[in-house]
Amino acid sequence: MAEYFLSMNSLVHLEENLPNLAPVEVPEVATKIRAARGVVMPRGITRKRYRKIAAMAKDWFPNLDAKYAYSGKTKQAVLFQRLKIRHPRTILYPNPQVLLEAEGSMLPLDYPFVLKGDNGGGGSRVFPVCCRKDLINGLHRLPAEEPLLIQRWVEHGGMDLRVVVVGAKMVSYFRVGGENFYNNVCRGGRMHPEIFPELQDRGMTAVARFCHLAGINLAGFDLMFPDEGPPVFIEINFNFGRKGLGGTPGFRKLFREAVELWQQGIAYPII
Repeated sequence: MAEYFLSMNSLVHLEENLPNLAPVEVPEVATKIRAARGVVMPRGITRKRYRKIAAMAKDWFPNLDAKYAYSGKTKQAVLFQRLKIRHPRTILYPNPQVLLEAEGSMLPLDYPFVLKGDNGGGGSRVFPVCCRKDLINGLHRLPAEEPLLIQRWVEHGGMDLRVVVVGAKMVSYFRVGGENFYNNVCRGGRMHPEIFPELQDRGMTAVARFCHLAGINLAGFDLMFPDEGPPVFIEINFNFGRKGLGGTPGFRKLFREAVELWQQGIAYPII
């Protein structure tokens, strides 16, 4: 049988194709996966199904290993630290109660700092903390049994850089929130793909290097530039918005282009 690439993603049509939810336990499906040069998976594939297919495939796209190994902001902070990536000083807590008890003695960070729940997109569980009242209010809005973190405040000038990586393809744009703490587009932040091109180049270079280290080729990264040093990594967004990519049509075009490069052996951004 001639070598072929297999798509299990309805957005991408290749030499061989299977439905997104084709049962991998069926011998014919498993055989087709094992024989393929590589398999394209859906972006929203479950952890269990992803691992089953990855265990059978010679190669696959996208690589979601890090998404499942480092889901949540607390694990991302551990990843940044392990790979020696510049990020704000971060202290982790197993749940809000432990942080509340620590606050009764002395916190390791001075006000202001940032409080973050482990999950939640669009800044929904991220709170600026300028005083004890802010901290208590934020803690009451976080799940009682989930881990959380506090993070040193970074002076970002009312903006941050979003870098989206889709395989070897990259898109970047600044998000400007003005006087608002939040730069998220869903909270009124404005997208500016044309400003500070030199900073965008620095940011994309840093992200490309990180992606090779961490094995990530589908994610959005938030960076800040408080000084002349390397960009500061704030978060990894494995479920990122598409507005800055031209909406769903723009993302789908980007994804298909990334698949073509992956088939040529280029699965990560070129440094």
